[in-house]
Amino acid sequence: MPIYTVELQGHDGSGEVTFYAASDAFNTEPGDVPGNQHFHPSLETPANFERALFSSGATTGEASIGFGEIVLANAHGRYDAWPDIAFDGRPCIVKTITTDPVSGVPLWSYKDAPVLLRGTVESVDLTDAFKTVRLRLYDRLADLDRPLQTARYGGTTAAGGQGADGTAELKDTPKPRIYGRKANVVPVDVNPFDLIRQVSDRACASIVVYDGGLPLTNAGNFATVAALTAATVAPGQYATALSLGLFRLGGTPVSIVTADVIAAGGASAAEIARQMLLDAGFVPTELDGPSFDALHAKNGAPCGLALGGDESVLGAVTRALRSVGGWIVSDGTGVFSVGRLELPTNEPIAAFQEWQCRGAIERLAPGDSNRGVPAYRVVVRYGQLGRVQGDNEVAGAVTAERRAALAIEWRQVAAENGAVKSRFLQSQEVSFDTCLVNVADAQAEAQRLLAIYSVRRDVWRIRVDMAELDYRADGGTGEPFAMQIGLGRTVSLSIARFLNPARTFVVIGRTEDCVNDRIEFDLWG
Repeated sequence: MPIYTVELQGHDGSGEVTFYAASDAFNTEPGDVPGNQHFHPSLETPANFERALFSSGATTGEASIGFGEIVLANAHGRYDAWPDIAFDGRPCIVKTITTDPVSGVPLWSYKDAPVLLRGTVESVDLTDAFKTVRLRLYDRLADLDRPLQTARYGGTTAAGGQGADGTAELKDTPKPRIYGRKANVVPVDVNPFDLIRQVSDRACASIVVYDGGLPLTNAGNFATVAALTAATVAPGQYATALSLGLFRLGGTPVSIVTADVIAAGGASAAEIARQMLLDAGFVPTELDGPSFDALHAKNGAPCGLALGGDESVLGAVTRALRSVGGWIVSDGTGVFSVGRLELPTNEPIAAFQEWQCRGAIERLAPGDSNRGVPAYRVVVRYGQLGRVQGDNEVAGAVTAERRAALAIEWRQVAAENGAVKSRFLQSQEVSFDTCLVNVADAQAEAQRLLAIYSVRRDVWRIRVDMAELDYRADGGTGEPFAMQIGLGRTVSLSIARFLNPARTFVVIGRTEDCVNDRIEFDLWG
């Protein structure tokens, strides 16, 4: 039976303090990290923790924040002072230390033991404090559940004064921000006295301005607000300060002013997601760089999105990744990695056999809107306009083709397999909103999604031992223990009546049940 350890940080008002507990007697050796550390054997429930790529059983949608709890015994009063210690928002690390089945001696040092989960404490439940204390945890995706855009206008721009800090009416409102490429966005009028408007508070590579749908002439780019304000710009022209996401009109506009914007930096879903995380204050070492590079290599199609108000980091990242079927998770060390939902490969990292499963094996329908019935048609929506313009908002000189394009918020393409509809009478169309900007890229994604959703898929729910068995696919490579098999990985499963020979699946959900030394996996394929 493994020993579970908990390392928990808090703040007692004077500084950070760290608590150590374990499910059994455990002390680190002098050369371990930390050395000679006693772990109090008061850990009753090491971790009941549930996480998934999306919502439970689903294969698309917003990323799912993992949650669970840890229970510590407190009949001895060891944790009676915890009400005065601040734990919220602080890290909690659970490790699993495998022991010799005969002697019970730990087989790993603490510093080398695998991390079962790295969570963030939400709260401490002291309802039954005479007996137990409960820590309510979320995984690191909870750190993304906060506004991405925190910059606000100061409202200091007034008549007769230069600036782009917004008028008094804009005070404390969020600044606009564009990632990738976005068409027909409405800029913020940050300085109506000098006709200066802003499309993004991040640097831009290009800003093309329109008045009533007609393009204006670019009179040049300037480095500062002062230089932009002093520039000579004639009516029918505009000038930019690309590094500030600003432009200035040469005269009072006739109709609605819009702009096509290309933000500085990469425009693929992976590149945008990475930049959002960096903008949110995370450092490169907190991101699994190779996973972002791999997702970009799989689909480097340009995307574009404008942040909406107080949109969360998680919501914005999910919007970008969803454009290519992507997902984001945090691993046991708290590092964020990304990937894409794909059909299982033929290279499983682990092989589960029926005799290794504990308890009932369940066969479930995926938790998507089609209820597991194959879809005969996939629609991908792309190229969303920042602003739809009606016929009365477009200049008379605008071509009929562009006039029609400005009247439609979304473009869409479809991929279809009529044979599916003939076989499955309740087969339906499924639709995906994306941030893709090009028709060819949207069509390619529609075809990829049709290959996934036009075939019956199942979710198999199994429970296996945490660490006692070796699950490596060929006995030599892969992950030997279930606790090391992460979300998004490919495994195989063999069941005499239904999966014979074995089939490969993608791990889309897992729940740690440390009380019973088991892990529950949801396998999709």
